[in-house]
Amino acid sequence: MQIIKPLFALFCAQLAITSPIATNEDSPVGLTERAPPPPSDALKKWNDEEGVPGNALTEGLHIFKAKYPRDEVKDQGLSDLLKEARNFLDANHYVLVSVEVKQKERGPPKKKEKYLDVGDVKFFDIAVDKDNKVKSNKEGATYNFSKAEQDKVEHQYLKKLGGKVKSFTQITPVAKQYVSDHEDYDPKSNNCMTFVDEVAKDLS
Repeated sequence: MQIIKPLFALFCAQLAITSPIATNEDSPVGLTERAPPPPSDALKKWNDEEGVPGNALTEGLHIFKAKYPRDEVKDQGLSDLLKEARNFLDANHYVLVSVEVKQKERGPPKKKEKYLDVGDVKFFDIAVDKDNKVKSNKEGATYNFSKAEQDKVEHQYLKKLGGKVKSFTQITPVAKQYVSDHEDYDPKSNNCMTFVDEVAKDLS
């Protein structure tokens, strides 16, 4: 009896080691990670823009900086101050763009497929009045990506918004606060690009 017990214990230990259900490497049943829903064609275009993490926007609200290329032909009628700003920035204009990504369903009723699509795409920017004062220009106007492509606009990803900011309408008060705090336009230190950068930084 003294010999049988150690042999039986050794047999059980070997069985536990070789058993496929006893390994620590097995992932728990039902806890396998699911792949994210596929993107729509419209979302794929935004995913390809500069700086997008993993080239895959997730569900939520995302902020981009849009740079309109320098074109001196469009300087006609502008003040010397704005021409100076354009030359300093090497751009005709900058705007802040908010891109909403939403989960949707498509396909027949019994075979619905979830996918990610673009929701509201809006933009915000500033202008300068005749007294060289900063004023709000567009506050949540619809942004046309196809037109931006034609105009060779460059998009740079800045951040994904979280916390309390769930809609583009909540960007408006932050943009207005910037205008209130930065009344005097300066081609180098208070221009359309600083507006985009500072508003994006203040958004949580």
